[in-house]
Amino acid sequence: MKLIKTVKNTWLLLLGTALLAACSPEPYPAEARTDLISLCMEGILSGQTKVITEENKTLNANESLKLCEFRFQEFVKAVPLKDYLEQQTHLYESFQRAYRQKYVLNDVYENLSPKDKKTFALTSKIMLGLDTTEAENEVVQ
Repeated sequence: MKLIKTVKNTWLLLLGTALLAACSPEPYPAEARTDLISLCMEGILSGQTKVITEENKTLNANESLKLCEFRFQEFVKAVPLKDYLEQQTHLYESFQRAYRQKYVLNDVYENLSPKDKKTFALTSKIMLGLDTTEAENEVVQ
């Protein structure tokens, strides 16, 4: 009888774990993580992304990396991997078309779907800390 309870509890534990794993979002691959953190770091270290600290001091590389890792964790919560990968693919395809047909960079963005534009705005907002209110309003309309 005790063996049956143990097997039953083990089975329930495995089933619960499997259900939780199925409900959790797909983890970002290392390449995507590296790309997003690099994007964040480049913005901060180049000075193009302003980071306001309590004493108006500049962040060193280690502090910037911690900030970018935090931003990445927030990004993962907001943007499913599937949406990010689709946006990256569509952006690449749009650049290819623009190059072949002599479009300007604005055309690259304009050819993205509303879903891709939203992902692009979230990337800018979370990973770069940019104000994307105008872009988000444009997507909603």
